[in-house]
Amino acid sequence: MQFEPAASLTEKIADHLGGEIIAGRLRPRSRIQELKVASELGVSRGSVREALLILERRYLVEILPRRGAMVSSLESEELANCSELVTELQTSFYRKLAGRRGLDLDPFQAAIRAMGGAVARDDLDGVVEARRDFVQAGFGQLRNFYLVSVLKGLIPSGMRLSYLAAAHPDYDLRDSLRFHQSLLKGIAEGDGEQIAQLVHGFNGRERRLAFGSVQERRATA
Repeated sequence: MQFEPAASLTEKIADHLGGEIIAGRLRPRSRIQELKVASELGVSRGSVREALLILERRYLVEILPRRGAMVSSLESEELANCSELVTELQTSFYRKLAGRRGLDLDPFQAAIRAMGGAVARDDLDGVVEARRDFVQAGFGQLRNFYLVSVLKGLIPSGMRLSYLAAAHPDYDLRDSLRFHQSLLKGIAEGDGEQIAQLVHGFNGRERRLAFGSVQERRATA
């Protein structure tokens, strides 16, 4: 039996604040006031401070001397840097998975089924969560501590980029489903070249849509 410790209060606070940042309800460069968050959530200021340290490791906040915590910027340069790194890491990750014998495809297929249901409901949150589950389905199956650890830490930033791309009028939820279906086929067939083309193509499109959303937000600000 695998031991699964319950999430601590600090982790729950971090997940709550992280969700607000990822979905764009806490805007880039906005300040996070520890006392206000503690009061709203009914927790101690110390717990909030510890949660912010977790979010800093997830690249969602910056903690500045004498200024406190601020939602990390996600403008053009940051978008490009984040997307390019995630793309290269995902390409390496999925290609390594494709070369493994006895790879369990069931968790990937379950994530795709959940994604299909979310697409049918026009549920962006559900699609983004299913995409996260698809990536995580391979974490326990690839014995590469460093690659998995770095990719895991970047998942929140990748989700944040997806929400930003989804704000563009050309965004189509069905693209995510088609991409992951094709990606799983490439993994199952061990086709590393196809995996690389799929990941670069899909992430490149999301990056362009996210850029467009940022530019439109600037124009209307």
